[in-house]
Amino acid sequence: MAQIQCNFHSDALAMASTMSVIIPQNSSTQIGMTSGTERSSYPVLYLLHGCSDDHTIWSRRTSIERYVSGMDLIVVMPNVHRSYYTDMHHGGSYWTFINEELPHLVKHFFPISNKREDTFVAGLSMGGGTVL
Repeated sequence: MAQIQCNFHSDALAMASTMSVIIPQNSSTQIGMTSGTERSSYPVLYLLHGCSDDHTIWSRRTSIERYVSGMDLIVVMPNVHRSYYTDMHHGGSYWTFINEELPHLVKHFFPISNKREDTFVAGLSMGGGTVL
């Protein structure tokens, strides 16, 4: 597995943003990991963080890389601060970002599948209450 910290500009938020991305890596010597197969596109899991954390919590406090090892799955963990994943009247358009802009950016940057059945969302606390 490879983990990438991706810094980019968000038009929806009108500011720089970041996400952590785990992508499959075909390797026969990585200890503790099951190697996947090379594909032209991969299913994607968006992991949404809670209110008291940021996008790094999944890597810092879970074994997310080990959990998805061998699943041939790209995991996207965006940072949305304390937004509650909503568009704010006086603040960022986080719902627009997470629901519209982020999937397009991820598709542009990484080889994810276009199929609805290959797109998954999970979250914790604030991120678990988000309905896409």
